[in-house]
Amino acid sequence: MKPAARYFPFVLCLLSMMLFSNGIKAQTQTLKTDSVIVDVVWLKDGSRLVGNIQRWDLAKGMELELITGAKIILSRQQIQRVTQYIPLADSGTLDTYAAHWGPRPYRFKEEGVYHVYSAFLNTSFLGGAGLNYAIGYRFNRLLGVGIGAGFESNDLTDIRNFIPVYAEARGFFFPTKITPYYALKLGYGFALREEMTGMTRADGGLYFSPELGVRFGSGNVSYFLAAEYKIQNARFTYDNRGWGNEWTFNDKVSYRRFELRTGILF
Repeated sequence: MKPAARYFPFVLCLLSMMLFSNGIKAQTQTLKTDSVIVDVVWLKDGSRLVGNIQRWDLAKGMELELITGAKIILSRQQIQRVTQYIPLADSGTLDTYAAHWGPRPYRFKEEGVYHVYSAFLNTSFLGGAGLNYAIGYRFNRLLGVGIGAGFESNDLTDIRNFIPVYAEARGFFFPTKITPYYALKLGYGFALREEMTGMTRADGGLYFSPELGVRFGSGNVSYFLAAEYKIQNARFTYDNRGWGNEWTFNDKVSYRRFELRTGILF
């Protein structure tokens, strides 16, 4: 056997090992490139948050960026345990992955622009109902401010209608799927003149309404049910100039109503 031919099996074996090693390395790099690390934070109230931990102080708490992009602050007392998963990218999006592992996690948008559509029914014997819309900005879970308007009636029997325009503040007490919340509205209610009842003038007044309720849901759209106490001041003038009998009647009122309100928030 020639000297060069003597080393041919050894060279062939070495080349095979190099190719196999490169294949393993390429596969490992592919797995690292195509995978995503997901942080799952389990809370003591039973909720589960899915996202990426931005900062974590074991003595104080953590800042977590949810899969929606919203960032929330969790105290150490809220956290039960933290786990990590590494799903392959081609198995679906993070949202699909989260849904695959159980109930949808808490993903309420604690910061940013919000919208509220609501309706109410008051409990007085005169009757009353209305629709409202508000838009605002939420600085954090506990405080958001905005402006709103609506069409409301505080007296269905005498057809006394208002268009309230107001500023509002609202917040949510706990970072959970079901949480109590508060809202406070302050503004001016423009009274609408109703000629068919003999009304010749309608002047609005102060509009004030504190509200306490419960929000259900933690995703992009939430629902709420609340009780509110509303104050609406107004003055109505009625004139009668017929049959030889002329008179003017001024009715200055301050409506104070307990109302049930429900709506959607997103």
